[in-house]
Amino acid sequence: MAIINSIKIRLLILSFITSSICSAQSPDFKEIKKLIEKGNNFEALELLRKIDEKKVSRDKIARKYYLMGKAYGNENINDKSYHCFLKSKDIFEAIDSIPGLMEAKLEIAYGLSVERIKYETSKKYYEEYLKYTLDTKDPKLITRGYYEIANFLMDSEPKIGQRYYFKAFQLNKKVRDEKMFAKIASGIAMLYNERLNQRDSAIYYYEKAIDISRKYNNLDDLSFNMVYLSNVYYYKKQHQKAIQLLREADKIPIVIYVQNMKSRIHQYISMNYEKLHDYENAYKERLLSQKLSEEDNFRRQNKIINDLQAQYETKEKELENLNLRVKNRNNRFLLIMFLVISIVIFFVGYFRIKILSKKKQIAEQEKLIESQKLENVLKDQELKEIDKLLEGQEKERIKIANDLHDNLGSLMATLKHNFQNLKLKANANEESDQLFDKTDELLEEAYQKIRGMAHAKNAGVIANEGLLPAILNMVEKASVAGKLNIQVIPFGLDEKLENAIEVTIFRMIQEIITNAIKHAKATEIIIQLTQHKDSLNIIVEDNGKGFNPKNINKNNGMGLTNIEKKVEQMGGTFTIDSAEGRGTSILIDLPL
Repeated sequence: MAIINSIKIRLLILSFITSSICSAQSPDFKEIKKLIEKGNNFEALELLRKIDEKKVSRDKIARKYYLMGKAYGNENINDKSYHCFLKSKDIFEAIDSIPGLMEAKLEIAYGLSVERIKYETSKKYYEEYLKYTLDTKDPKLITRGYYEIANFLMDSEPKIGQRYYFKAFQLNKKVRDEKMFAKIASGIAMLYNERLNQRDSAIYYYEKAIDISRKYNNLDDLSFNMVYLSNVYYYKKQHQKAIQLLREADKIPIVIYVQNMKSRIHQYISMNYEKLHDYENAYKERLLSQKLSEEDNFRRQNKIINDLQAQYETKEKELENLNLRVKNRNNRFLLIMFLVISIVIFFVGYFRIKILSKKKQIAEQEKLIESQKLENVLKDQELKEIDKLLEGQEKERIKIANDLHDNLGSLMATLKHNFQNLKLKANANEESDQLFDKTDELLEEAYQKIRGMAHAKNAGVIANEGLLPAILNMVEKASVAGKLNIQVIPFGLDEKLENAIEVTIFRMIQEIITNAIKHAKATEIIIQLTQHKDSLNIIVEDNGKGFNPKNINKNNGMGLTNIEKKVEQMGGTFTIDSAEGRGTSILIDLPL
């Protein structure tokens, strides 16, 4: 029981350590985003730089550079912001993260448009972002797409920008996102004021945006919209109204870019006083604006210096870690070398034993190969003997057929002719005529049988009829109505084979059918011939009495044993499926 408790405690400790390591390695991007939203950009940058890129996914590395770009951009460090967004874009593109890629491109396009450079690149990225939002078919995302491209086109193509603003406005009615409506209203108001000179319309939309900002207590947006509403009254020459709005905006406790925003408010108050010819207050407000601007610049410069110091310390720490890793690598190298030498010594001994064992095996294999060579020589001699036997049988058949046809056949023909002449010269009577006719029929029958034997021995193959016609001819002669039915089922025998191969195959089938008739007493035989692209399949089945394949008579004619060896010589297979009382199936597969 104590052992089990000990194991449980260790597992809990291990789980805690693992979770601690994972949480340490997983950056808290939500917290970093909050810092950036509150204007604490350098604190966010410090946290982002601490992320070890070797321990996080490429997606997190891309997000790291994206947020660094946001933080640098908020501090107007535009060159670093641009390079961070580029790096983020490249990583998002490499991992095929389309949403991340589009957001990075949008920020790059915004930065280029602010700097008023690479207009075509900015426009391309904004159009790609809009297309991406349309492809998502997400109304909320499409609304933002319309809004972003409208902001971009406000200066260069205000009328087209206006159309996109109103597209965003109409679609947002379905989405019912009031915070987004405030942004759209503020954008439309700025367009009317600064590009279309429609001041009353601008006031209408700024007041809509201000109402929503008050509703959600969004103090930074509220201050921004009141400052820009004051600009409308400035252009309408209602300078007291403009100063009133700016004073109200100055009292709002904003949290983002406080010094910068306050500096701008007092600058705008100064401009309005100047238009009212109140130069004393104009001067005071200008001094206050410059003071706040200098304080903001001083703060930013200190932050930049601290940021550079932090980067330097990070690099120094990385160099120190690199030196430590090099030292550890050297120690590991020495240890590995020792292990390698030990392993080499071990394997040299092991392989020496292995080689000796291998030599012994090789000697045994050589003996076995010599034995197999001897067997192959004997087998080749046996196959040559079979070829000679088949060749001798074929020559003997041809000789007998020729002798029957040329000698005995011609003799029988002469005898029949002489007998017919004798019949014509003899004194005819009814009894002698019958005797002559009977004798004539017997002579004709003997002549036809001699011709049949001659043709049967010649097999039809030699006469270039081809394998299938020769088999069909043989089957036709061998079949006996009501007693022996032989059926041939051919498939694919379209092309003629070499004559020697056809003769060999024919003799095999002839021997098998002869055995089925003579020994198996079969009454039905089926011959299946199937020619494939590169092989010939032969199946001969009969319904005879069957036999035990082990008891094949090796001295009977061509013989099944000789057929089997001939098939093997031709590179094929020979299979007998038979048992006493259930017929026989012989399967031959030959390569072509």
